[in-house]
Amino acid sequence: MNRAWQWIVTLIVIVGLFGCSQSQQPTDNLKLGEPFPAISMQRLDGANADSIKSYQGKLVVLNIWATWCEPCRREMPNLQQLSDSLDFERFAVIGLAQDEDDHLVREYLIDKDVQFASYIDSGGVIATDQLGIQLFPYTLLIAPDGRLIQRIPGPREWQRQEVIDLLENAFAGDYAGLQ
Repeated sequence: MNRAWQWIVTLIVIVGLFGCSQSQQPTDNLKLGEPFPAISMQRLDGANADSIKSYQGKLVVLNIWATWCEPCRREMPNLQQLSDSLDFERFAVIGLAQDEDDHLVREYLIDKDVQFASYIDSGGVIATDQLGIQLFPYTLLIAPDGRLIQRIPGPREWQRQEVIDLLENAFAGDYAGLQ
């Protein structure tokens, strides 16, 4: 095998292991039932950062994704459909992009008509350093009281009625379906 092919195979393996993944194994350092860390997320419009605590009182679907991650890109329109299906007074769907280029993220979101709250995590300071996440997409469900109630590694079909029903139940305090 020549050097170019060795490099390509190595790159594919690295991306498969550490980049986007459909693995079902959690990679974070968070504990279910514990308060979610008080992260501060940079808005895509360059305005001040928002604290995750500003969403308290709502059930938060925090999706950590990247434009370079194909499963992430496929999942975003489903998350928008989920966001459209939920009562914005009780739920928040949030995207946290793992990209360096905020313009690229904005262009992708505009192209796919994704309108839910979106932030950028340049350098992976939040996802990798603070939360310990190493694969994407990765979704965290945060209860209205600020506790982590579920982690979901890999992509999902979020727009399905059974998912919406589970989230409605979780908002009401019934987490049984999430286990």
